[in-house]
Amino acid sequence: MNLLIKNIFSLVSVLVLIGTFSAAEARSGNPSCPAGQQINSTLSSGSSWSICWEARDKEGIVLSDIRYQAPGQTSRRVMGEMSLSQIQRKYDDGSPVRFLVTSSGLGGSNFIGLTNSECSAGQLRYSSGKAVMCESKKDAGFIYKAGTSTAVSGVDLSLLSASQIGNYSYTVEWIFKENGTIQPKVGLSGSLDQTGTDPNFGWPIQQNGQIGVGFVDNYFWRMDFDLGSSSNNDIIEQITSTLNADRTKRSKSITRVTTEAGRNFSPEVKRFWRVRDGSETNGFAPISYELVMLNYDHQTTGSSNEVWMNRDIYLTKYNACERFAADNSTANGCGWGVNSYTNGEGINSGDVVLWNRMSYHHLPRDEDDNVIGMRWNSFKLLPRDWHSVNPL
Repeated sequence: MNLLIKNIFSLVSVLVLIGTFSAAEARSGNPSCPAGQQINSTLSSGSSWSICWEARDKEGIVLSDIRYQAPGQTSRRVMGEMSLSQIQRKYDDGSPVRFLVTSSGLGGSNFIGLTNSECSAGQLRYSSGKAVMCESKKDAGFIYKAGTSTAVSGVDLSLLSASQIGNYSYTVEWIFKENGTIQPKVGLSGSLDQTGTDPNFGWPIQQNGQIGVGFVDNYFWRMDFDLGSSSNNDIIEQITSTLNADRTKRSKSITRVTTEAGRNFSPEVKRFWRVRDGSETNGFAPISYELVMLNYDHQTTGSSNEVWMNRDIYLTKYNACERFAADNSTANGCGWGVNSYTNGEGINSGDVVLWNRMSYHHLPRDEDDNVIGMRWNSFKLLPRDWHSVNPL
């Protein structure tokens, strides 16, 4: 999709869909924000975030036009759009796979209405008359501590929503930090919805031998990066730090990813990726954001026919109908999932979408028998060379 078509799509989307967005395609990177859906928040250091939010029936809360400004620095755009684009549920006993975002949806009637007491230190945000999101600030601890006397503390901006799908509750929280870090989180709670008698597939939770069946949730996040003033000049770089033969030194290597691809992390070679702008710099180096994986010990691949599960991340060229990481509608000629989105299109100095998958295996405990204690999964988007020195 070229820039003209993308901008036309953005304009039509905004004019037709003021308020809650429910179209069958993802939004492009730089639309106008509908009235009442803009968030402007200044944190304790003077850092500020500007974010547009919307409530969709499928993805729940979706954020767009995300911009960060450190004290005394230039405000720059980080993200065109960001969403939790699929939750794939797989039970250990081989029960049918479920795609919770597309089959049930995190939004609409599945939003859990939040109360004033649950958002006592913040502001409730409403969609269709329901309080679907809490905007608040909370203590973040040290921003940094140097030596014996220098310590600077700060606060985080938190945007939190909750959804009920069957017996399970999913809490999605977006953390925006003083230093420009973004941390999307998803928390699982609720009650077990599948039990059995075979201990090979779960854990005993009742004296009568009843088994809480284990399951894996795969969370797929969609991130349309639009760094700086242009949405069409971003570059993907893969960075590794490889040990030499006697494992005493690590050599850094940076490789540009020029075509759509699926890739895997590697703890051994410290492989990670950054999205950098093709023209804007901090005065010394190109501005960029890197993807930092957390909870990687739970990461898993799928069964032999689930090729979309073979990679931790996918890097694709922006396409408005590529909305969900899996179980995507093919009605408009779009692919079914991320594996089909990576069909060889060039992404060098283009409009790049990064898809990140996180796995979580829940093996029930006795403590989960009545209600599951919140279990969080998250990752970070960390600014790299966004400023030439620490701005805080």
